[in-house]
Amino acid sequence: MDQHPVPRPELTVERRHVAPAQIALPGSAQHLGAYASSTVVVDPDGPLYDEVAQALALGAAARVERQQAWNALTFDDATPYSARVFLARQGVNCTGDWAAAVGDALNPDAGDIDLVLGFRAEMMRSGETVTVGLWRDAMHRWLAEDGQTPEAHDAVDRIIGAVADIDEAITETGLLAPGIKVRDIVGHRISWAVTVARWGAYSGYGDYAAVRQTLLAARDVAAGHFVDWNEFAASVVAGAALNDDDPRAGFDAALPHVATLLTAPDSPWRNLEFPTGTDFALRP
Repeated sequence: MDQHPVPRPELTVERRHVAPAQIALPGSAQHLGAYASSTVVVDPDGPLYDEVAQALALGAAARVERQQAWNALTFDDATPYSARVFLARQGVNCTGDWAAAVGDALNPDAGDIDLVLGFRAEMMRSGETVTVGLWRDAMHRWLAEDGQTPEAHDAVDRIIGAVADIDEAITETGLLAPGIKVRDIVGHRISWAVTVARWGAYSGYGDYAAVRQTLLAARDVAAGHFVDWNEFAASVVAGAALNDDDPRAGFDAALPHVATLLTAPDSPWRNLEFPTGTDFALRP
């Protein structure tokens, strides 16, 4: 099996994405600091202000959880060999598998959760107030018209019930303002895609050019889905919760990491503007 050099994040900063002063906390997030329980680690040799830094920041929640530098491509508690062992357990055994895993992570329509949330988002676009009951009834009518099985109806009920609980938790903790709902869990998958990019770099399955392209693709997807770090954070937490067998436990486990990133003075989420689609350009 061919070996690839592990790419290093030694980039020339050509465009700065940092605000003149630290980005202020949104009003709805003022008390999030009570949920923060960690610190933000930074690699002084890694990218800090360019678009690759923004992309790496999208995967910062997992790095805060592991207490590793948010802007590094290496893992303090692994070796390139153990990285390959880990990836093998995920079904990734070569460069092609790794590229496919990245593509799956960035797929905007990846399963039932996305379908149910997307259905509500479409209802909300009309401007009407979408209650849980209205949402559930509309989905059941749609499933019946489509000839879906009783199991599909049960799955929708489970997902809607879990989303309603997570919506309440998100509002209570100040991740989003009252009345604002999570539209999707794309943020959770983007965060995972950045982690997959790191594993590809460290294992050698992705060379520097491929890893950089992956990171910028994740940044581009984020720019198309979210307007700020708070909205992205809510999607990250919601995805962690809704993909857990116990959604509330999944939420409680993920919250401290995003709360830390939203409130810590040295967090990339407080010092980097959220990616926008207007200045995205993949340079050779």
